[in-house]
Amino acid sequence: MARRETALQTAHGRLRELIGSEFRSGDKLPNERDLADRLEVSRATVREVLGQLAAEGVVTRTWGIGTFVHDGAERVPVSIGDVTALRDRITASGHRPTLQDATVSRAKCPADCAKVLGLEPDSPVWRVDRLFAVDGVPAAWIRDHLPLRFDDRDLDPSGLVSIDLDMFEFLASATGMPVRRAEIELAAVLADEESTARLGVAVGHPLITATQIGYGAGGAALFHGHITVRTDVLTLRISRGGD
Repeated sequence: MARRETALQTAHGRLRELIGSEFRSGDKLPNERDLADRLEVSRATVREVLGQLAAEGVVTRTWGIGTFVHDGAERVPVSIGDVTALRDRITASGHRPTLQDATVSRAKCPADCAKVLGLEPDSPVWRVDRLFAVDGVPAAWIRDHLPLRFDDRDLDPSGLVSIDLDMFEFLASATGMPVRRAEIELAAVLADEESTARLGVAVGHPLITATQIGYGAGGAALFHGHITVRTDVLTLRISRGGD
């Protein structure tokens, strides 16, 4: 095991040196076979090292297209450990958030959403689609569903088409109940045609998706959302605090 780890470390160092000396930001690297020949290691070793370099942000890998030297653009770290507007998290990192696209419409409630909100499947709900950009680059596509009414109050989320109003702010005002807790479940995916159209990436580009549920006092679910994030623009950070 120690010998294998040493071989990986050596290959890792040699590949980083090769990238730094012969390639520029945005360049496509040779395929795994060619790299294995140059480094005199197996393709499996090259594949593992490229995975490490991708995790470190040195390269980006797109299935079916290839591996590229990271373009050097700064990725914006945002914390998902607290209930804070994405707009404010981006601003706090010293970057400019904008809404490139936003729509509010009535839609049929998907089954997973209906279960969370305590509704029948296909019940009418509000659907809010928003495409957030960071410094003009598409970064996060968020699709939220929320009920038409909550505690006998009609909800009108039309103001969410503006960057000036966040979902948490809207719900606190409209329901009289602030979002006290958010549950987020993350998954790694490859871009499909819909996320390609939204986020401006190639099919197969690595993305992170998250399912988010916001709860008010007493555990009442206020909204159910899906978030798709370009991790070459945003990095997600989870912070845990202790007493």
